[in-house]
Formats: sequence, structure tokens, C-alpha cells
Amino acid sequence: MAVHRRGSSMHDATALSIAVIGAGPTAVAALESLIHSRNIIGPDVPLDVTVFDPSPHPWCGHSFASDRPEALTNTYTSDMSVRHWQPEHVGFWLKATGNAEFAGNNFAPRSLIGQYFKESAQQAASRLGGFVFIREQVTGVAVIDDRARVHTQNGGFPFDYAILSVGRSDKFDPYGLEGQENFCIRPYPLKDALAGVDPDEHIGIIGTGLTAVDLVMALKADKHRGRITLFSRNGLLPAVRPPSLNYELQRFTVKGIEDIAAAKGGLTLEDIVHLVHEELDHACTSPEPLTEEIFPTRYGIDRLRHQLMHIDDGRKAYSILIKTLLVLQDAWYFLNPADKARAAGFRHIYCSLCCPMPRFRAAQLLGLAEAGQLDVVRGVRSMAKDASGQFVAVAADHPPLHFDRVFSAGSSGTEPDPMAIPLVNSLLRSGQGRAHPVGGLAIERTTSRLLDVHSRPQPRLYAVGTMTSGAFQVLNGYSVLRLRTGHIADAILKHHRERRDRRSRHRAEALTEDALGRRHP
Repeated sequence: MAVHRRGSSMHDATALSIAVIGAGPTAVAALESLIHSRNIIGPDVPLDVTVFDPSPHPWCGHSFASDRPEALTNTYTSDMSVRHWQPEHVGFWLKATGNAEFAGNNFAPRSLIGQYFKESAQQAASRLGGFVFIREQVTGVAVIDDRARVHTQNGGFPFDYAILSVGRSDKFDPYGLEGQENFCIRPYPLKDALAGVDPDEHIGIIGTGLTAVDLVMALKADKHRGRITLFSRNGLLPAVRPPSLNYELQRFTVKGIEDIAAAKGGLTLEDIVHLVHEELDHACTSPEPLTEEIFPTRYGIDRLRHQLMHIDDGRKAYSILIKTLLVLQDAWYFLNPADKARAAGFRHIYCSLCCPMPRFRAAQLLGLAEAGQLDVVRGVRSMAKDASGQFVAVAADHPPLHFDRVFSAGSSGTEPDPMAIPLVNSLLRSGQGRAHPVGGLAIERTTSRLLDVHSRPQPRLYAVGTMTSGAFQVLNGYSVLRLRTGHIADAILKHHRERRDRRSRHRAEALTEDALGRRHP
């Protein structure tokens, strides 16, 4: 067991002890949120936090580990702040480290943001009353005697609260190619994935999202000469990011969603569409551009070329849609399972629109395509190696595709990290967690508390991220995840304060009764 300890021992009896299971970027936001909520709700409360994660890349994961500059963040840098209440925090750090050109509405190298995550985690740990990092896999969590007991292979550890922050699987292998020579299942770090690539190889990339774009840009930087083919079921590249829009949502708000759900006892897809139309009407813009994107007639390079040509043609509706990402989390929570299943059919469209790529990258992709080096193919049904050792892909209405090397750049979607499965199973077996019918664990919307088998919120247990995929639609939105850690931190500190105040009242009442008893025997 590798343990890194700072501050108080595990645990200070007077401190509020919290376990954070998973040490990715969301865990960094959780540390910051706990300190922020403590400072507001209970400034006299010492915080003692223990983080569990066996990952070789704590705080940044594979995606934000040290890497090549072509690996860029998926969103504007300001959306990568670890503080939900201070989006400019990451900008301050970038300026202080001599990287001011990446601040604000710009895109920074992933490795640079990974360094920001790591330094932020270290600074947050230094502001805690106690901090312990245990490099072990958590195999189970259970509430016993009003304590959250976290189990690893080396025993159990009692805490006041536990936050489950385990990420999704970083493997995507739809054709069962793992282990085969010249197949790379993990695209990050790029510097490792692209080591040994011959510049004349024909490259196949499974996936057409932002990770695939990173791979293409790195190959371009290496002056790769061979053909590059991106393929996916739908053949949709990330949309081209429209100009930034200074606009605050007026109709499509959390309160608007809550009001509809309260009045109707739930929410339908039709309600969401109607509310989006109300927002667009208020903004005096037409929904037609969105309709064209949601029901596309163009794919691959053709769609990319069209978007680049029309990116400045009043794309206000599209910019507003991107701003709905935070509110759509609450909307998703209220949707019934049938409508969630309907909406899942549009997930690829939504990912393309709400995780767009910078215009300069779109232009580079189009340049490669027009030079005859890059292609995008949809509808690939199968892929396997032939007798010569080449990968052969079969796609609808397309001749067989042959590749010397294949990279996986697709998303595992809502599939959790395999190391989380024993943890989830332990909660389901004990009844202290309940499976959500659409995936992941069921949680309370406003606090992210786990719901037990009787749908009762568990004030000692919380979850954020992929493990809540049925309750919240989880996308590549760090701003969504950091906000959820704020809700969790507030709930923990409020629950702790209420229990402490209740104990103080009971003690005061007992002392009063005792004094009265002595006075009047």
C-alpha cells in the first residue's frame, strides 16, 4: 500500500473525515469545493480527506498526462477551472506560469491543463487539516454504524462521508482488436500511441470525435505521408465551434425545468424542445439552423466544409444550444426512461454539437481532405486482420478498407472504469445503492446522494461522473462535473452542521434537565 500523508493522522477525531474514491480531474474539483463550502458553511470545521486511486497518473489521468502539444482540451480553457465559483482561476495559473496565450476563450494543450490539475490538487491538499493519498483500488463501500466504511485489499477505513468519483473506461474496442499488433487501444498520451509509426503507413482511426482530431493533428505535425481514414457508425466529425456569444439563458433554466416537472410530475422530450424554442424566440433567432444539425443530411468532410463556409452566418441558435449544457443535466434527470431511450439515439449529434472543435483545426482537417490524404467513412460493420497482417474494415456502400495500423479514438460512453465494478456491486448487494434503469447508480438530483434500494437518499454516500450516467447525461463537460462537486460539498457540510447543532441542543437540554433535577429533588 503506497500512502502519501500530509497534516493530521488518519484521522483527527475532531475533523470531518471524507473519502474521495478516484483521483481524476473531478476529484481535484471536489477538494476545492469541499474547502470552499467549509469556508462558507462551517469555517471552524477541520477537513481530513483521503483519496483512493491506483492510477499511475493521479489528478490528470491518461488524457491530461504529459504529452505532445497537439492534444488539446475539448473546451475553452476558462471551462477547465477547478473552481466552479471562479472560472478565471485557471487563467490566473496560466498567466503565472508564462502561458497567458492559452487563457480565456482559447484551447490549451492537455498536458498543460494536467499540470494545472496536479498543482491545484497539491495546493488544495495543503489547505486541508489532513490529507492522505492511498494508491489502492477500492473494492467496496458500506455505511456501518453511521460511518462510511471504505474497503481495499488491505482492509477497511472508516469515514464520515464518501464521494465516489470513478471515471469511465478509457478503452473502446468495438471490433475486439485488443492485443493485436499495430492496434493501439489507448490514444493518450499521443507521444506513446504514435511511437514507431511509419510515415507511409495507411492509418485507420476508430472514432470521429475530438480524440480522433488530436491524432490527425499529431500525424500532420509528424509530416505523415500515408492516408488517414476516420470511421464511425455515423461519420459525424465534431462541429465547428461558432463565435463566442455573450448571452445568458432566460427561459431554458434549471428553475424553468423544475417548474415544468413540478406541474406535470415529470418531463418529456417535447417539453424540452418547447422550452428550447421559447429560448430561441426570446433571443429573436430561428431554430432552423439547429434542425439542420439535429437531422443532418451531410456527413464527414461534406458537413465539415459546409459548416466552415457558414460558421459566421448568424449561428446564434447553435451558440445558445452549447450554453444549455449545464441545464440539460437537470432536464435529463427528470426525463422518464422511455424518453431517455429516445434521446440516446441523438447522443452522437449532441456530442458533435456540444463538444465542437476550434475553427483553425477544422480548416486543417479540410486541407488534408482536399489534398486527398484524409477521409471520413460511416457505417463500418466489422474489422479484422487478413492473412497478410493488414486490418480490413467492411463498411456499407464502400469497398473494403485496408490499414497498416489502427488507433481506437472512440468513446466508451457511460461504461465505467472496470475497477469500479466491484465497488458498484458491493453497494447493490448491500442495498445501500440502487441501479438506475438507464445506467449507473441512482442519486438524488440536488445533492448527488446515493439512493438506496428503497429510494432513500444516503447522507453518507455521494457519487459524481460516469457512475451517475442514468441520472445525469455525462459528456466531456468539466464545467458540469465541477458544479456537481459543489452541490456535494454543500450537502456534506450542511449535513455535518445540522448533526452538530442537534447534538449541541441535546447536550444543552440534558444539562438543563440535570440542573433542574438538582434544584428540585
